[in-house]
Amino acid sequence: MKDELGLKIRELRKKRKLSMQQLAARVGVNYTTIQRVETGKVSPSVVLLSDIAYVLGSSIVGLLEEKDSKFALIRSEDQPEVDSGTMTLRLLAPQGLIDETISVSLGIAKTGECIGKHQTRGYELAYIIRGRCIFKHGNKQCELKAGDVVYFDGREWHSVVCLEPLEFIALYFRR
Repeated sequence: MKDELGLKIRELRKKRKLSMQQLAARVGVNYTTIQRVETGKVSPSVVLLSDIAYVLGSSIVGLLEEKDSKFALIRSEDQPEVDSGTMTLRLLAPQGLIDETISVSLGIAKTGECIGKHQTRGYELAYIIRGRCIFKHGNKQCELKAGDVVYFDGREWHSVVCLEPLEFIALYFRR
């Protein structure tokens, strides 16, 4: 599979009339990294693959998609995590895997305010796996518990306070 991926990346790079050095510079890695990906010597991380896809005007799905089927495997070690101290977000499906507007994350939060008042440029859907929280959206406030789903317009100010440790899946739909 990594040989096929490398060939697909090389083909797209050449269509865009980019050298390996130019692609490497635009992606922010060294030439050797691109060379090793294109020759199938290494499999790129999801983050690197996302950056390469963006520069080449493709999606991760477009790069990973086999001609006969859609299939993507993202190993746990290739799922980037961001830890704010009160919450950890693990990127399960980056933008471009499903399509250019959707990403999926796993969130794990401690008791207390885990997501301060903010806005996003899209719609969000969250499924509570375990725990309880207070979700505030504009003038509305509700308590969410395991099994609950909330869908909302992220352009409205929203925040989350955890009443107990919380685990959730979040889908973000960019506008």
